[in-house]
Amino acid sequence: MRKIKAMMTIEAVIILPLTLMISMLIIWSGLLLYNRTAADYALSVAVIQAARQAEWENEKIASLAKDKAVELLNSRMVIMEEGCVDISVDIDSVEAAYSGRMRAPVFPTFGDVKAFEWKVEITRKTPRLKEAMTVRTLKNISGG
Repeated sequence: MRKIKAMMTIEAVIILPLTLMISMLIIWSGLLLYNRTAADYALSVAVIQAARQAEWENEKIASLAKDKAVELLNSRMVIMEEGCVDISVDIDSVEAAYSGRMRAPVFPTFGDVKAFEWKVEITRKTPRLKEAMTVRTLKNISGG
């Protein structure tokens, strides 16, 4: 009878931490996937909103896109360190890039203590929408 109790204790000592680590890894992987999706959404919305502003100056468009991206990122990101949003606007396109880090909790791994750090890097680019030359000419002629 003592042998069976000892075997159950040894099995519990091995299986319980392993199960706990795998469960935590699954949860943190889900959070990472959520953060990537949230960053992708925020950049996509910001780039589309910026691309619609056909006749604004590039600096004003970049400021608008950055403000929108930061607003969406701040309201949606979970357990992320402060990231960096870069917006570039040229004559043909609008491009947005986000780079951030997510630190998983410290896991003891075979006597060594390690913290996992996952990077979230997203880039979105879209063509800049412009009014047709005919429409702009007609607007200028009509004074509107």
